[in-house]
Amino acid sequence: MARTSRIAVIALLAASVSLHRADAQSLTFSLFERYLDSLRQQSGMPGMSAAIVQNGRVVWEKGLGVSDAERSIAARPDTPYHIADLTEVLSSTVLLEQCLETGHLGLDDRIQQWMPSFSEPATTVRQVLTHRAASGGFKYDPGRYSVLTSVIEACIQKNPIPFRQAMTEKIFDRLGMSDSVPAQNVDGASADDRALFSDGQLERFGSILNRMALPYRVSGGNATLTTNVSKSLDAATGVISTVRDLARFDSALDNSALLHRDTMAAMWSNAAAANGSAMPTGLGWFVQTYNGQLVYWQFGQTSGAYSSLILKVPAKRLTLILLANSDGLSAPFSLPAGDVNASLFARAFLRLFVG
Repeated sequence: MARTSRIAVIALLAASVSLHRADAQSLTFSLFERYLDSLRQQSGMPGMSAAIVQNGRVVWEKGLGVSDAERSIAARPDTPYHIADLTEVLSSTVLLEQCLETGHLGLDDRIQQWMPSFSEPATTVRQVLTHRAASGGFKYDPGRYSVLTSVIEACIQKNPIPFRQAMTEKIFDRLGMSDSVPAQNVDGASADDRALFSDGQLERFGSILNRMALPYRVSGGNATLTTNVSKSLDAATGVISTVRDLARFDSALDNSALLHRDTMAAMWSNAAAANGSAMPTGLGWFVQTYNGQLVYWQFGQTSGAYSSLILKVPAKRLTLILLANSDGLSAPFSLPAGDVNASLFARAFLRLFVG
């Protein structure tokens, strides 16, 4: 009986510790939500969707504000947004898996080998992926990164296919990202799109686009509906997605369901400038430290319209994903310089969950 009693006491203590941990985590999530919403309102952004992924599963998600101010439609975790430059992390994954790991491409191949019209004869795939400028130093340049669109189309499985089809087949369909669209201008009336996608896919894309958060320009605290958005897709920008779908992508990366571990190690290692100094970028990602811990991140910004952020803390298997329907997540913080600490949103997350 005594042994049975001791086992019962141990079980009760373990359950109590577990409950205390759950309560503490719930309190932290509630505090973070308040911070986020306060920052959102201060920036004037109409709406934002957020998710935190830990150990491969979503442990918290929330919609804040509105995706459509005129109709008072609330933002939700399944609200689709234009993710802007966050497209780069998806594109780099397609290139690394479908071109590098298959042996069809080398990172030190010159871009002109795959895109003869490119104007920089000596520039390599690696240099563009890491935003190493022709001058040899770091310069964040999404326009230059977009040349990888043609590289991916030319090298993928030795069977050139349009980039929007590659993104759909190799990422969205494969990972069950059912609320993602390769580009806002996917159109069932287009002969090209009817050749690339089934009627069912085109119908689903149309339904998703009808639910998209509308873009707003914020000035003087006032949000005004805008049309300042490119609707096409390239390797740097254009994907439409949700925080839930991007959480699926994040989990697939962490579980090595997309890339080999040595490829991920290269992707999340600081590239070198021409003078040998470390740049703040890996292959399609920013790489830096916070309080001695590595963090991987990428942001998106369509000026006066949309913004986004993904921030990974690998030592804790923890990821933050934010999408917004104004540029307030990115524009005020000079993120192209390569320091995520400049973001008030990132700092709130890191201080609460990393310390």
